[in-house]
Amino acid sequence: MKNKIIASIGYPSLLLLLAACASNEVVITPNIQPGEPLKHEYLVSKWCTNREATSIANSEAGFSALLNLSPEFWKFTDDGKWQNAESGFIFSSLGEWQLQGRDTVVLTGKQGDSISYRARFENSGVDLYLEDDAGQFLVLSRCN
Repeated sequence: MKNKIIASIGYPSLLLLLAACASNEVVITPNIQPGEPLKHEYLVSKWCTNREATSIANSEAGFSALLNLSPEFWKFTDDGKWQNAESGFIFSSLGEWQLQGRDTVVLTGKQGDSISYRARFENSGVDLYLEDDAGQFLVLSRCN
């Protein structure tokens, strides 16, 4: 009797846990420097603004440290949609994203305006460094 109770509670719980883990699968990204080829699946994820890494990257590039960045919660979906959320939970559409060339990410807003970034990954794919045409950085980290 005791084994039946454990089985009836334990197995469904284990299946639910496995299903939750499988749905949030993230591709592990190697460190990729500028000019090295990016893959579409490297960017598919939820990303959060990393203020500290952005500040350090801009200081090292000779720009002022941008510590006044507002928190950003971005999601790049597998079908090329670019979304954001103020809270990090409820996402709304901003436009589309796509890779161009070897290391360029193009974000196109709903109004048709687009911005290009050279992209690279550090910290085993946890941190995404986006450099604009002016040489300034925005660093995003994978949201937990």
